[in-house]
Amino acid sequence: MECDVCGSHNVLQRTIEQRLVEECQLCGHLQGDDDAVRAIEELQDGRERGFDDTVIPLVHALESTEVFRVVRASPAPGARRESPQVLFRLDKGETAYLEHLMRAIEFSNRTTKRRWIVELSLQHELLYVLKPRFMKPPTEVTPTEIEQACADLPRLARSLRRDLGRGL
Repeated sequence: MECDVCGSHNVLQRTIEQRLVEECQLCGHLQGDDDAVRAIEELQDGRERGFDDTVIPLVHALESTEVFRVVRASPAPGARRESPQVLFRLDKGETAYLEHLMRAIEFSNRTTKRRWIVELSLQHELLYVLKPRFMKPPTEVTPTEIEQACADLPRLARSLRRDLGRGL
């Protein structure tokens, strides 16, 4: 086996993040199955940026358009009664991208347990907040409802990755 980047023949098969890939022992380049390499690189990038593993796929789904830039993302903390949310900005000032995102979220809401929405928030700059919608005060949201929202994260990420890739 030869490294696709540096040409080294010192390439070993390794399991990284439960995925079998080939890693160059000279330059560290990963190669092999494109989906496995992409998933590993997304996890590593997300961790470097301080994101929890459970929200990293959703962060990358949003940022795959190169229009949305995630500022902060948090899963529901264990003991606190907070729901997961992703705060992002629009790097390009065109609202057509927001409309496309909202359509993608509406399609996702057909398969998620909770209804997901986007709200505006002013926090030193205008940010958009992707979060589950609960039709009650935050103090009345149950742990089960928060668990449902957390369980939606992978499904929402897959759906947005698929739907945002179309038409932007």
